This record gives sequence, structure tokens and C-alpha cells, in this order.
Amino acid sequence: MQDVEIYPASWYYNACVQGFLEVLAWGLGNEGEEIITEQILRSDGRAVIPGDLMTAAFSPRCIPYEGPPLKEVPEKLPILKRIGWWWIEKSFKEGFISNSNKNRKDNNPTDEEKINMVFGRLFHFKKGYYPNLANLAHLKSVKSKVEFLNLWFDVERIDTLKKATCSFCGQKIELNKIDNIYSTFFLLPMSIHLGNSYEEFPNLFWDGTPNLIMCKQCRSYFLCFHLVSKNGFFINTDSLLVNWYLNHLLAGKIDSDYHQSILNALQYNRQLRNAISSWGLQNTEILLFGPKDVRYYPISARLVRLLLIPQVATLIGRIHKDTKLPSAVNIVWEIILQERFDYLPIVIFKSLRAQLTGKNKEKDPEVIFSSQKNDWPVNNLIQLYFTIKQQIANNKGGAIMGNINLREIRQEARRAPLDLNTNTGKNLAYRLMELTRLNKKTEVYHLLLRLYLSSGTKQQFPVPLARLFETNDSESFKAGIYAFIAGLSCSDTQEDS
Repeated sequence: MQDVEIYPASWYYNACVQGFLEVLAWGLGNEGEEIITEQILRSDGRAVIPGDLMTAAFSPRCIPYEGPPLKEVPEKLPILKRIGWWWIEKSFKEGFISNSNKNRKDNNPTDEEKINMVFGRLFHFKKGYYPNLANLAHLKSVKSKVEFLNLWFDVERIDTLKKATCSFCGQKIELNKIDNIYSTFFLLPMSIHLGNSYEEFPNLFWDGTPNLIMCKQCRSYFLCFHLVSKNGFFINTDSLLVNWYLNHLLAGKIDSDYHQSILNALQYNRQLRNAISSWGLQNTEILLFGPKDVRYYPISARLVRLLLIPQVATLIGRIHKDTKLPSAVNIVWEIILQERFDYLPIVIFKSLRAQLTGKNKEKDPEVIFSSQKNDWPVNNLIQLYFTIKQQIANNKGGAIMGNINLREIRQEARRAPLDLNTNTGKNLAYRLMELTRLNKKTEVYHLLLRLYLSSGTKQQFPVPLARLFETNDSESFKAGIYAFIAGLSCSDTQEDS
């Protein structure tokens, strides 16, 4: 097979390509991420998949491959193509299993059970990502499901019905005589967000006939949309390379071993920086996915520059990863997308109050809250606000909080002579919060000074904390004191993360 070149197009197409590359990375094993970023994704925005890799991916295990080791199909499924098995395994790993199996006690399902569980979730006629694309009433056996995957992930040319042009990539294709309408045209079973129903609303189409033709390669990408949409958002640019980096960072997908290499790539990789500037920053957009709707936001050049700062991107990713409440994550996204950064202290104040009480009594959707005491997303929210304000000030030619280090402040808070398990300790923390919200710097200083002088522990007033009172920026001061309060109940595990 020839090398496959993929060019960036619409946001949906790019999101599906991102999902397809995720499947390829999974199949390539431990080196998958590195191969995708260094060999497949190009600085000019394209993705070029080597022909030998495509041949191996779209073939069963009996076809040899001389490249890096691949995750092989189980021996019990000898005819299943590798790409189909990788798609199953990746979907299973990301939690796409039927609801009836989520509470099962057996955590080690067989390979056949994995196939049934993934099919039951993704192709469910009402709640699936691809409703009725695979007719589960007919595909009852594992063998029939394997045959479906093999037919879907098929890039070979067979008997021709007529020549056509793919509506998505523009390549000339040959329509198969035996393919059904759902295998050929982009319809509702292919996308719950964008597809229309041919059977229920034929008049939605010109002359009652669907016209969005999918080539076999594109339809392979389209079956991977669920792997991207589960994050709840997708950042789209004119470069598949930039898409890969940004979405991984913002989704909190970068593990500790690979984390530093990604940060270095974003911060120092000249090719990536040039790729971004060559298209301009005006073509960047974010899509937020609801159950059946998609909200679209164009992103300003200023916000793109902020998102391209590794620390900003990773902090958003941590909040997204650590917070189990989708509504809270959406609130943070809404504030950032609307560039209402000055509203973040209000969210921080509410979240700190919930942290101190241990619960969100009012069920306020603007509370970033975790019930695990060693995992407070509010710390990352404070750091995010601090970093954004600092970057904005630097861009204007100023420099705020040059000597202020929030991590050092949180560390000092853990050693502070204040016990939050007592009413006195909690009341003092509440008092600190309220005075900080009102920007009463002098009162905050005296309250903290009395705390250290009257503790009897002979602790000196911490230097990192003292630096806060030297700044003339009120928002900097608030961020620092909020970090101190958050650190009072912050464990070592959270602080070192």
C-alpha cells in the first residue's frame, strides 16, 4: 500500500483523524506516541502514515510486519484485522463498555467479552455513539462482529459500481456494489452530532438522496470520533500536529514519563512554533460536546498564545482530569473561552469554602471540588489563575509576583501552627478567606502574624508568605493567600503531583 497522506480539513474530520491516530499509537505499543509525533505528524500540518504500517494495520496477524513491534491480535481471533482489535482494546481501555457490564465483579474479561461489551456500548440503538451502524440484533456472535469490523476497516478496491469523489478528502474512489447506504454515505448512524436520518427524514437530502460520500479510509477515521469526544472538547487548528499536542495536554493525557518531552516540544521546538505562526492564530477553535449538541467557540489569538504555554495547558488538563464533575470542568472552560479571567477568584473562593467544609452544600456548579483530601483541584485552579495573570502582565511589558512562589507558600501552609480539625482553626481560615476576598491586606497580615507569634512553637513568619505583602497587585496577593489556605489541608501527594 502507498503512504497515506492526511490533510487537515473541518473540525470534525480533524477530530476523527486524531482518534484514528490514537488507535494507531495504541497498536504501536510503548513507542506509539513517539512514532506518531516524530514520524507521522509533520510540521506542515499533515499526517503521513507509511504504507507498510497501513498494510499491517489493515491485515490480520498472519501478515508479517518488519517495523517496530505491534500489539498483536489474540490467537483466538486469527482473522480479525489488527486495526479492528486495536480499536476494540483502545475503546475498552477508555471505558466504552455497555452499561450492563460496568458493575460486573470480574475485572478481567476475555477477548470475546471485550468485543461484546464495546459493541453493546458504541452501537446501541439509542445511547450509542454510532446508533445502529452495526445491527446488534443480527450480530449476536463474536464471529459476526469480527466480520463487521473487517468489512468496515477495509481499504481494498473491489467490484465497481461507479466512480465517485469522497466528500471529505477529495480523492477519487470506487463505490462497492455490495456496500449498504450506511457504509457509503455520512448519515446519523455515523455521527449523532452531524448526521441526518435517511429513513426518517429523506427530504433533508437533495432529491431525497444522501450526497455525503465516504471513502473507505475516511470512514475508518469516522469510527474513532468517540475516543476524542469523550474528553468533552476538541481544540482544532490548521495543523494535525498542533491538534495532537494541545488536545493531549488539555485533556491531561500526558503521563509522567512522557510529560517533560511534550513540554520541551511545545516550549522549544522551533518547527512547531513556525507551524503555528505560518497559519496564523486566528483559525483556532474549540468545540464543546454535549449529549447531542456541539457548542462552537472561535479562540482569540491572545487565548491561543496562553494555551500554547505548557504550564497553562497542563494545569487545565489536571483540572479536567482530577475533577469528576463535568459541570465544574465546563465552568472553567467557559470562563477561559470568554477570557473572563477576573472571575476565576470567585470560583476559587467558592471552591475553598467547599474544601474547608468538606462538601458542596448548595451544589453550586461553580465549585471545583474533589472528595479526596489528597487531590484538591482547587490548587491547580489557583495556580492556573496566577500563571494567566502573570503571562498577561508580561505581555503588557510588566512583571508581577517575580519573587512569589505558590508552591513554597503551600509548603509553608502545611507547617503552619493551625489545625483545621478544630473550630478555632476553621474559623480563622474562614476569616482569612473573607478578608482576602475584600483585599484587606493589613488585616490579613496582622491575623497571620498573631497566628505565628501566639502559637508557642517559635516559628518564624515564613519568607515566602512575607513576600506576598510586598506586592502592589491585589490579584497577586489574593492568589497567594488562597494558595496558603488551600495548602492548609493539602497532603504531600497532592503537592508533589
